[in-house]
Amino acid sequence: MANDNLEGKPKSVVDTARDRFQRAKDVLGTLRQQAIDDTRFAMGDSDNQWQWPEDVYTNRASVSGKPCLTINVTAQHCNQIINAIRQNRPSAKISPVDGAGDKKTALILGGMLRSIQAYSNADTAHDIAAEHAVYGGEGFWRVLTEYESDDSFDQVISIKPLINPQLVYIDPDAIEPDRSDAKWGMIFEDLSKDQFREEYPDLDASSWVEDPHGWNSQGRVRRAEYFYCDNERDTLLKLADGTVMRSLALPEGVKQYKGYLVTPDGQQVAIVAERETSKKVWYWCKLIGGEAEPVDKRVWPGQYLPIITVVGKEVNVNGELVRKGIVRDLKDSGRMVNYSYSAAVETVALQNKVPYMASAEAISGFEDIWGAANIENRAYLPYNERDMEGNPLQMPQRQAPAAMATAQVQMLQLSVEQMRASSGQQNANFGIRSEASSGIGIQRLKAQGEIATFHFPDNLARALKYEAKVVLDLIPKMYDTRRVVRILGLDGKESAAMLDPDMKEPHAEINETGDSEVKEAFNPSVGRYDVAIDTGPSYQTQRQEAADALTSLTQSNPQIMQVAGDIVMRSYDFPMADELATRLAKTLPPGLQEHEGKQDVPPQVKQAMQQMGQQMDALTQELQASADKLQELQEGAELKHQELSVKAYDAETKRIQVLGTAMGPQQVQALVMQTLQAALTTPAPGPQIYEDMQEMEQEEYGMPQGMPPDMQPMPPEQSPQ
Repeated sequence: MANDNLEGKPKSVVDTARDRFQRAKDVLGTLRQQAIDDTRFAMGDSDNQWQWPEDVYTNRASVSGKPCLTINVTAQHCNQIINAIRQNRPSAKISPVDGAGDKKTALILGGMLRSIQAYSNADTAHDIAAEHAVYGGEGFWRVLTEYESDDSFDQVISIKPLINPQLVYIDPDAIEPDRSDAKWGMIFEDLSKDQFREEYPDLDASSWVEDPHGWNSQGRVRRAEYFYCDNERDTLLKLADGTVMRSLALPEGVKQYKGYLVTPDGQQVAIVAERETSKKVWYWCKLIGGEAEPVDKRVWPGQYLPIITVVGKEVNVNGELVRKGIVRDLKDSGRMVNYSYSAAVETVALQNKVPYMASAEAISGFEDIWGAANIENRAYLPYNERDMEGNPLQMPQRQAPAAMATAQVQMLQLSVEQMRASSGQQNANFGIRSEASSGIGIQRLKAQGEIATFHFPDNLARALKYEAKVVLDLIPKMYDTRRVVRILGLDGKESAAMLDPDMKEPHAEINETGDSEVKEAFNPSVGRYDVAIDTGPSYQTQRQEAADALTSLTQSNPQIMQVAGDIVMRSYDFPMADELATRLAKTLPPGLQEHEGKQDVPPQVKQAMQQMGQQMDALTQELQASADKLQELQEGAELKHQELSVKAYDAETKRIQVLGTAMGPQQVQALVMQTLQAALTTPAPGPQIYEDMQEMEQEEYGMPQGMPPDMQPMPPEQSPQ
């Protein structure tokens, strides 16, 4: 096990936690320091001078007196990514993954997740973590459980930010981007000695001056929340009826005996298959520096580590982990901007520092005045026009001012362009006029800039998916009593549902009278559900786009307002839009109006519906009479056709009898063949015709019933040999 040493003696929880913390510091120490430097560079300004190397700044500012300007273009590149994430926040969608799950329950769970996020102000936690991922490459937030109020025993799920990522450590052996495979995690908090004594009056921290593990210092005590998991050995059982159960989770009184599960009343269920498995059990501990045992410990109810990680960009280069945000690639370009602007300002500032060219005799006696000529603004500068012998002296002249070199101007432009090239963002992303002039071209350039930094919102979407899994796993365990829960829709509208953990089915409608807003009940523990993340525009953005599209449609086709005016009005966000939509809905034709509940129908509508029903009955009767008449005509036509066929056949028979007495055998044979050929090309008469013909022959010629074999009709598909 992970908490065993080489001698086989198990380590304590505190010792194991300290060993893991030390290893995490060794692995992540360089990455953490780089993240701090990158974040400081992004937050650099003219006061803190974080964008200047300390030695360079000291040499220029203190020794040489040269300007050290900070033109923080890096922050704007970061803000483009951060604010784009805030504008288009990813949202989670819940869907069932097995036959026991229900789509309506999945919708309720999705609304419950949004309600938990809104109640916890989870947007703040998401934004802080995303900012740190953009700056330094890694950010965190957490999921925790707390009591609903001070006088309640019901627990709720909450989402809280972790504002300092340097105080969070997660298993460095985890390889998943969302750290879902981590086996442990720590959240540190530094307490002052006074705060520590107030919260833990029974513990003595007076001797904790310095801790060899680095948890304590002279003025603070470090507290850690430590999550870790143990794997419990278990056996997975498959029963004859298809049920799958764990051996450690068998109901009370049920025992396993010789390939069967035996219930307390003696019933036996055969076990058709079994295999060894394990189950993760998570624990939560609170550790205090200097204490040998946890001050608090309990089982964490979930099956996931409740610390959410979002990374900027992370790559393993031949065993060496490289993690960074966008700032690392902009630091040299940002320094180029600072150096270029500082040099340009230095050149311009020296315009008034250009010295005068003067002879010593010309300024003799006025040395102090000419020495301060570049400092003081005098009305005039006196000089000696003639020397001691009366010879004229040349007037002092100022040298030509220093001009900004062309290379210096080009360096300014190149340094700013290099910033955009490093981040991959285009001029169009910053609202700067670019090479594209059409609207479509500008949009394509913006899309290229967004694609260059798409890995940041995509990694945040992974973290939000893991957060939804953690919350979805905790819901049936924390909400274990029958209660009404709040549901938040995508449009921000609230509703309510009854959570009933004793229900046998996942969802049920509630038929209650009165004004109760609870219309459905659900059981989140029935069925399994999974999470998908929608990374498209936010609901507010989609609603604005829909409003613009509907406005364009109604301008080109005003008839839309007559059949869908209420839908168009509900897409707008101005005040009273919903009231106007409700009023427009009442003006729609009856077929387009939606009546909810037991809404009364107006009398004129009832009368119109009755008249329409009577007309439909009359039309149905007319159609039935027409159908009967048509059937009679069809039967008469069929009888007439049969009668004509019988008469024609009888006439042909009589002709053959008459001709047979006057013709020879060969002529009779040729006539028979001709008749058979005609019969083959003519559809055979039905059985009723033969019966009628037999009756006629019996009456006229006294022939017995039944046709001779040589008079049987040949099938149509046969042909003469």
